[in-house]
Amino acid sequence: MSPSDAAGPSARRPLLTLDFDGVICRPPFGLNVGIHRAFLDPAATPIPARVYPRWLNAALDHLRFDLRASMPGVREALAALRTVRRLVIVTGRRTPPTAWLRRHHLDGLVEEVVVNDTALKSPHFKREALRALAADEHVDDDPRTAQLLAQASSTRVFLCDWPRNRGLAYDARIERVRDLRDLARRLTDPRGAPEA
Repeated sequence: MSPSDAAGPSARRPLLTLDFDGVICRPPFGLNVGIHRAFLDPAATPIPARVYPRWLNAALDHLRFDLRASMPGVREALAALRTVRRLVIVTGRRTPPTAWLRRHHLDGLVEEVVVNDTALKSPHFKREALRALAADEHVDDDPRTAQLLAQASSTRVFLCDWPRNRGLAYDARIERVRDLRDLARRLTDPRGAPEA
């Protein structure tokens, strides 16, 4: 019996969506420069993203992402989380990280990978994807995405700690976690939860 089977039917477990880069996949040299510190107005019309042709996105993503390592302890964290949550990756990437997940032996730990195939930039794409999936919880590393989700959805939002996302005036509904291991401890062990 697999850990997910032991947790009961997947329909009874809450859906946790996970950002990919900075949460599962480690940025180059451990420097998360892709974090955006300027918050978005949740009532404003989203500015369209610059979307390259699919063939160019595939080549660029291969160069940008394929050699990156996984975050420390991510396999164990995902294995623990899937005993209490359904797991779906929702990434702003334009191409699926299927080969990367397989190479790091993580492909069997998530139900699905949702990539950004829209004209929206990552934060607004994630807001719409989480709405369509009816996600209960989401974990991200980007301040503007976390803030937008907290202000414009009912999804419980976790923010993985990075130096570049510290010191901002976040919505009170955003819960900071050190990393995916910390989130797994909080969600799988009642003693791992922060004190109220």
